[in-house]
Formats: sequence, structure tokens, C-alpha cells
Amino acid sequence: MNPAESNVLVCVTSQPACRRLICAGAEIAQQYGVPVKVVSVLPQGLVSAKTAETLQTLYNISGRLGAEMTVYFNDDPALTVAVHARKTQALHLVSGSPGADSSFFIETVKGLLPEIPLSIVDEDSHIVTFPAVRQGQPARR
Repeated sequence: MNPAESNVLVCVTSQPACRRLICAGAEIAQQYGVPVKVVSVLPQGLVSAKTAETLQTLYNISGRLGAEMTVYFNDDPALTVAVHARKTQALHLVSGSPGADSSFFIETVKGLLPEIPLSIVDEDSHIVTFPAVRQGQPARR
């Protein structure tokens, strides 16, 4: 991985509250000295005026922070994010706090990208980071 092309990748949905994720990602990127990038993966066919308006707001926030934002329409968000993260050489991922019944995204992304740290930002902007698991290092139980 070329450090000069690395980034911190922030995963957002089409919710206005995701601005806190972009801001947290920008802070983490600053610590690494790399740019922040934003990705959103929405279900295929999910296009509405409200979704477009929210994505535009998140795009504007990203732009103010110098972040590139990519939007995909795909029914497998975790796999799409993992492929995008590898393609863009992400060295750290940022996501929102999953609900009690929706941790599948986080588990799947960590399973696909164990070598990349993942920070979860809760509703109060507290950050919990799951460290990278180095290849050849057994996962903790």
C-alpha cells in the first residue's frame, strides 16, 4: 500500500446525523496525515427527493472538509464498502454505531478487512476503535 495514496474512509447512510461521522473521520485522517473519503451504499432503487437532499447535504459537508464522496446503489453494502476500501487504499474505516439488531454490517466489514482498524462513532460522537488484526495473528475470543 502506498501511504501517499492512503485515506480514512467514512461509511455513511442517507441520514443527516451522519455528519458527525464525516467530522470524526476528518479528525482521524488529520492524525494520520492523509485525506478523508466518504462512501455511501444505498439499496438499489432507493431514490427519493429526501434521500437526494440528505446526500447533497452530506456531500456539501464532505466537500467543505476536502473529502471526496462516492455513492453506490447496491444490495450488499458491506462487500461494496470492502471493495471500495481496498480500491482506494483505506488505512482506517469509520462507521456509525449499529443498532442492537444491525451489527451485521460492522461484523462483515471487519471480517473482510481485518487488517484495517475500524472506528465506531455513537450518537454522542464518542469513538470506539477496533484495532487491526495483523495477518498471522489469531483473533481474540
